Amino acid sequence: MRNSRLLLTLTVGLAVSSLVLTAPSSLASREPTKTQVMDWINKQAKDPVVSDYFDFQLVNLDDDPELEIVAKHNGSVHIGNFYVLDQKPDRTYALIAEEKWNPPRLQLDRWDFTREVNHSEIDKYDDAELRLLAEKRVFETVHHTGGSGICIYEANLWYLDKGRLVKAWEGLLRETVSIPGGQLFRTVGSYQILHDDTEKPLLYHWQTQQELNPDTGEPLPGKPDTSLQIYRWENGVFVPLNVEKPSGQ
Repeated sequence: MRNSRLLLTLTVGLAVSSLVLTAPSSLASREPTKTQVMDWINKQAKDPVVSDYFDFQLVNLDDDPELEIVAKHNGSVHIGNFYVLDQKPDRTYALIAEEKWNPPRLQLDRWDFTREVNHSEIDKYDDAELRLLAEKRVFETVHHTGGSGICIYEANLWYLDKGRLVKAWEGLLRETVSIPGGQLFRTVGSYQILHDDTEKPLLYHWQTQQELNPDTGEPLPGKPDTSLQIYRWENGVFVPLNVEKPSGQ
């Protein structure tokens, strides 16, 4: 009888240990794999994933508790695709958006550079959550495009609305153009969003163009040409207010 009790104790102990050891891997298996995400995309996409240059992230894009998937496929230097997938009740995912964007990275919150992630003990304005724009969760995706003698980086601001991707704004970050005959031009751009008016925030976008030495890439003598465009949030997108040059230009 004593041996039977000892054997039962050992058996139960081993079973419990087995459950403890296997639980983490069971939980981890709930996250989709790279192969699963590619399969879900390729069943529905106009432009399927055809190479291993593919990355994805789980991220909360809207107000429901389930995480969405954002993914990128880089087909070549200037060609790629961007995908958004939403979770279904059976925990698989369905493709809900597809754009001909060629993202160099998935860094969706880069636009919100004022968001503080410091320790609350030293910064009472610590904000762990992404800032809302007019009650929308807005994200940025950079598009790297171009062609022969042209290289362009563009910023795209977007959000999900009832399962649909809405493009809120796009603007130039950098453009390099080589013109046959020996001319080289570069335009650099940047933008900032002001949240003073929470219902109608403003977006400022600057662009500066200058001719470069085609051999060295150094700026040629001459004043750069700088322009400013201001946008205001209207009906879910940023619309231009005016076109003017900064003071002193």
